[in-house]
Amino acid sequence: MAVERRLSIPAVLEKVPEACQFVVSAAESAGLDERAVYYCQMAVDEWCTNIIEHGFSYQGERHKIDIQCLGKPHHLEIIVRDDSPPFDPTTLVEVDPSKLLEDRQPGGLGWFFIRKIMDEVHYAFKNGQNELTMIKNGAEPESMPGQPGSPASELRDGIWVITPSGRLDASTGRMLEQALAAQIEAGHIRLIVDMKNVSYISSGGLKALVATWRKAKKLNGDLALAGLSQRVFKVFEISGFDSLFYICATAEECGASFQPS
Repeated sequence: MAVERRLSIPAVLEKVPEACQFVVSAAESAGLDERAVYYCQMAVDEWCTNIIEHGFSYQGERHKIDIQCLGKPHHLEIIVRDDSPPFDPTTLVEVDPSKLLEDRQPGGLGWFFIRKIMDEVHYAFKNGQNELTMIKNGAEPESMPGQPGSPASELRDGIWVITPSGRLDASTGRMLEQALAAQIEAGHIRLIVDMKNVSYISSGGLKALVATWRKAKKLNGDLALAGLSQRVFKVFEISGFDSLFYICATAEECGASFQPS
């Protein structure tokens, strides 16, 4: 017999982590394995963010996103409903992860991830609402998050290391992008983002990294990534960004790859 849980949140970015934690709890209770728990969290993060950004154009304060979880042993069905204008994501052109980074646009990554990481995804428009159903199977629990922050320090010779922590999603990704933009404005165009303390990344976090990489390149600088956990690296691998960013084990190793200024 399925165990049902429900959550309703205002359609604002600040509430998306609450929805993520709700789904994490439901996935763990259903006995999903740690990778499946992570993917359920990521899928809900991506879809709720998409609703807020594109469905409500960041004007969703008076609207609700309703999330229903139906859990059975090693199986979770997640249904997300909203009353933004009808939109069928299955009509989107799929992102091509083989394109060069400079030729790619971050848009569409959220839906791309959802289709890749969930076992089944179905869309319907019912009773005046968008309804997305996502299904994941798996077996064994985990807990997530941490608090975001992005301290910076000079490694050597004008190479600066920024060390975010916790979640990098649509909300904290903006904070990271602002922190990285401040470094570039200060003339620090050779940057390393040390991801050793990052437990979770969504397309919002990827957008911040892509935007900064482009800014640095225009100024003849560069941006490299270090210390990615296996789960975070998997997101880069799924999107094809693992072959587009320079990624290494440690900040010191990345620093050694930069040409002398």
